[in-house]
Amino acid sequence: MQEKSLGSPSDVPIACRLTATDLRDRQQAWLKIGKYITASKPIPGGLSFEFANASGVQESLAELVRLEAECCAWMGFALVDSPAGTRLVVTGVGTDGERAVRETFAALTRT
Repeated sequence: MQEKSLGSPSDVPIACRLTATDLRDRQQAWLKIGKYITASKPIPGGLSFEFANASGVQESLAELVRLEAECCAWMGFALVDSPAGTRLVVTGVGTDGERAVRETFAALTRT
């Protein structure tokens, strides 16, 4: 199992630096990879997602997380790879950060 952390939320303001067009494109990319989510759950500070072990998912997810960490420095990301798939943990600091993470990724959550 390999864990990679990208970004570390701190006192960075909760804001997205993407243009409207880039934001729309990014949301579409998340929805596309979201088809491979097998489970999700709220965790302290944000959300945890489990992704199926399918061809190209790990690489696509790592690239999306890298891009997200660049534009939304207030979020923290951790990827854990295993033979069963990939776990993505997304967190924000404090109540506002947790709420913002959950709102940002609401379309990907599974009930």
